[in-house]
Amino acid sequence: MLKLGLIPNEEPDIRVGIVLPEDRKEIITLKTPKTINYSIITSEKTYNLLHNTEIKVKIKNDKIITTIDNNLQFETKNIIIKPDKAIKKENKAGLQINEVVAGRGFHWKKFININVTGVIEISNYNNNILVINELPIEEYLMCVATSEMGSACPPELIESQTITARSWMLANIEMKHVDLEFDVCNDDCCQRYQGTTFLTDQSIKGAYNTFGQVLMSDNKICDARYSKSCGGIMETYENVWEDTPISYLQGIPDAPANFQHESLPMNTEEKVEKWILDTPESFCSSLTIAEEELPKYLGGVDDEGKYFRWEVNYSQAEITKLLSNQLNIQAKSILDILPIKRGKSGRLTEIEVVYIDNLNIQLTLKISNQYYIRKYFDEKFLYSSAFIVKKGKIENNIPNSFTLLGAGWGHGVGYCQIGALGMALKGYSTENIVYHYFPGSVLKKIY
Repeated sequence: MLKLGLIPNEEPDIRVGIVLPEDRKEIITLKTPKTINYSIITSEKTYNLLHNTEIKVKIKNDKIITTIDNNLQFETKNIIIKPDKAIKKENKAGLQINEVVAGRGFHWKKFININVTGVIEISNYNNNILVINELPIEEYLMCVATSEMGSACPPELIESQTITARSWMLANIEMKHVDLEFDVCNDDCCQRYQGTTFLTDQSIKGAYNTFGQVLMSDNKICDARYSKSCGGIMETYENVWEDTPISYLQGIPDAPANFQHESLPMNTEEKVEKWILDTPESFCSSLTIAEEELPKYLGGVDDEGKYFRWEVNYSQAEITKLLSNQLNIQAKSILDILPIKRGKSGRLTEIEVVYIDNLNIQLTLKISNQYYIRKYFDEKFLYSSAFIVKKGKIENNIPNSFTLLGAGWGHGVGYCQIGALGMALKGYSTENIVYHYFPGSVLKKIY
């Protein structure tokens, strides 16, 4: 596993969680490729597998049962599955794992089959299956590039995304899954890794062209955060996570240095409304890349929809039911949704919900943190917290509907993927792109 604060001088291996205990999987199916043999290693024995072999793993009490081609079966605490020789880096190379979660905990959640290289470890964790993939970081990164974005993206997008992902990975600040003994999970909680499923010659080249390159600041690897769309202005680190500012994660326009707009800085609600109702010509704007053109660049995981500006409508009955369930309140009706604090990008960091409870008492509930605002205002997860609220017709002091008009997709901090795509399509270099999103940082090859 990676160590916090350590800058490696040679390519490290990393451990990626593929199936997590929270997925509550009690059975999984895997299949070896047609041209490579594998071995299953247990504490008691090693089993040699032919190519094109199906492996089923399921939970039984405190052990796992492994079945090979509906024939050989054995019980053990855990198993290791490894190829008998090096696997060529190509699309859909390696072991296939079926029904893996993509979009865990978000509104785009689905299940996909993925292919992975490297070594697979499978164990029973509190009667749920845990699958970990161990592999060299550069193999991991070439898969991340086209798991996060589609293969049609320009080389500068692929390279800048790879540098950003490598920097975030090696900075290793969050260490979200250290208790489960892996470095990073396979999904949006960390960064998307769908193995070689969408691997392309371009993403392989992107990893090799930037091999070992990271962004540095103050002699440390940058904690290079990124999201799908900032909505035209990047958000600051302290408005999303901890209070301490980070110099290279700034709230600046996702646009050329001479960009101006009447709404900036967004220090009033009137300016926020003007910004969100407008379509500024930023790098991630629909004026730079038309929304209907985005699907070919975004790959197959995200929902097709509006990324730069979006709209969500709720009737009074819908919003009352939603917030009652999400906030665990007994609301009879919602009277108002009030913005209290916003970040530089217009993202709400604090909001108040005014409602009448079942006893006809008017109450106010405060929600802090953009993550919880997004979580509570959608049954799955709201696109971003950069939104304004428009109330419908008022009858007996109660609005009959609420409309959320929003900007961006994700937390908006650091690298904006659609903005980086816009920059690449406009001819900006890889270096120009990463320096735009992480101002003051320096590119350095560390291994």
